[in-house]
Amino acid sequence: MIASVKAPDNIISKLVPALWVELKKVQRSKTLWMTALAFSLLIIISGLFMYILKDPEQARRLGILGAKAQIFGGSANWPSFFNLVLLMVSLGGLIIFGFIFVWIFGREFGDKTVYDILSLPTPRVTVVIAKIITAAYWSLALILLVFVLMLGLGAMLQLPEWSAATVWNGLGLLLGTGSLTVLICIPFGLVASFTRGYLPAVGCIFLVIILGQVISQLGNGQYFPWTIPMLYSGAAEALIGKVTAPLGLISYILVGLVGAISLVFTCGWWRYADQT
Repeated sequence: MIASVKAPDNIISKLVPALWVELKKVQRSKTLWMTALAFSLLIIISGLFMYILKDPEQARRLGILGAKAQIFGGSANWPSFFNLVLLMVSLGGLIIFGFIFVWIFGREFGDKTVYDILSLPTPRVTVVIAKIITAAYWSLALILLVFVLMLGLGAMLQLPEWSAATVWNGLGLLLGTGSLTVLICIPFGLVASFTRGYLPAVGCIFLVIILGQVISQLGNGQYFPWTIPMLYSGAAEALIGKVTAPLGLISYILVGLVGAISLVFTCGWWRYADQT
């Protein structure tokens, strides 16, 4: 009984310092500000579309840009703004969140600090869990940044059809889309660990994006984990009227399995692989 009580305390006592170290690495890195800037640009672009849509005459004068705003923005109101941002987050989030996981794991090999980590008394599995928690926290913090910027930009544009229900529903969809995206990005950390670097893992990100486009066009996007966050958001269907495959329980199970299996394999690789 005493051992069973002390075991969780021992795990937590080792995890907290590991988390602190990972958060310090992120705080001192320029990558944090690069990802924040990338998401901020997505929101600014979405706001630009809304601004153009408020004046159809100006949209026509702008030619192609105005036409694209009409296609992807629908109309200038809060529901369309949320749908457009959800579309941006579901597409851009896979790239940005994926890069976060790649950086979290790959930098240790690029900076040759992996040997310093392995020489510490902290268990390797604890290091992996701390990295994944840090990446998830970082990713979801970016989602909250997106939400705050949305509210400010939407208020500046004085978009119509504001309601508390629209805002809370939009926040829920943003957090849900972000959480699903985090789970499907864990494999990129595994690839970065296995290949001991950045480039192969970044290549995998773009590979799954291409595969996702092909599989979605074949009508089987609900069975491919890396397209499920976009289908969950419902943004594409709401904005451009594209009918998408409905998500069932199997879709969420697949996303969960991808995250869980990747976590287990990443922990196993760090625990047993020869790091010399």
